[in-house]
This record gives sequence, C-alpha cells and structure tokens, in this order.
Amino acid sequence: KLKTVDTIISSDTPFGIPSNPKSSKKTPFNVYSIPSKDQDTLLYHIEKGVRKIEYVKSSEISKNKQDVDMYKVFITGAAGSGDDPKVMGNPEYGPKNSVCSQSYLYAPFDTEIEAKNFIKHIKTKFFRVLVSAIKITQSAPKRVYKFVPLETLNNTSDIDWSKTISEIDQQLYKKYELSEDEIAFIEEKVQPMD
Repeated sequence: KLKTVDTIISSDTPFGIPSNPKSSKKTPFNVYSIPSKDQDTLLYHIEKGVRKIEYVKSSEISKNKQDVDMYKVFITGAAGSGDDPKVMGNPEYGPKNSVCSQSYLYAPFDTEIEAKNFIKHIKTKFFRVLVSAIKITQSAPKRVYKFVPLETLNNTSDIDWSKTISEIDQQLYKKYELSEDEIAFIEEKVQPMD
C-alpha cells in the first residue's frame, strides 16, 4: 500500500505550546527573544499575523520531546481558504533543536536533505492539488494530506529533487501517469509557490 504524507505529519499542538504562547491565559508558555544557555531551543510561532522565531527552554517541552533534535518542516495549521490557488502557506525549514507553537504542524526527518526535499515536494502543484481535494476551509489538519503519496526524499528516490519545482512536477505527473487534461487542470488551478 502506498504510504501517504499524513502518516508523517504531527497532530494539533505538536509540542504542547499554544498558538499565542506569551498571552495564553489557559496555557501560558515562557518565550524569550534572545537565547541563553537554558533557553536555546528555537520556537517557530506566529504573533499578530507575523511569523517569528524566538526561544524556549527545552526542559519545559512536554510533548513530542523525541522530535526536538530532528530536522523538521513546519507547515501552518491554517492558510488561505478552501479555494485558494496556493492551497497552503509556505513551509519553513526547522533545524535540529527547534519546536513550533500550535499555529504549525510539523514533519520530522533524520537528515537535512530529506527535510529540504520535503519542502520542494510541498511546493509542487501536484502535492498541493491533492491537499486541495480535502482542504475545503482555512483549516489544514493532518488529515488533509491523506491523498498525497509520500515520496522517498533522499538520493535513492526515483524523483530528482535537485531539479526546479516545475521540473519536479513534471516528474510526478509522469510517475503517476496523469493525463494531459489532468495536468492542464493542475497547472491552471494551482499557483506557483516561491
């Protein structure tokens, strides 16, 4: 059975950090704007609509601790609309020793190259049109990725990840034997992502 992307995406509130960690009444979380010996774990979060990277203490992270030291790709848990031509927000690369707030979901990887190739995969129109088949609102939980095949993301892949995003799309169209009509539909419906 074909493995799909939803199998590697985290669930909601992945590290137990709320969307608004600094101002949450229910689950306040200490966030620091500068790193120190204690507070050196990168926190990816969104504050007043702006993506930010600040710091937290790794000792205060309670959920998914095993993934803190893996390479990650952060994906916003909500973006656009159900009919948005981009389908989802731009993914972000997370190095080792990073976490995210509830604003994001994440996928963990053993290597930097796999994480960076996953970002390229997300940026393909092929990936995003399959997400759009399920994503009908702004919300983008883990289940919206269940139609997207999980590709091999290292150099043993049958996809050449060193190519441009549009060339990777062409490889995916060929691999999954899409018709000219299907390709034309995807190319028209989904906007490129920078």
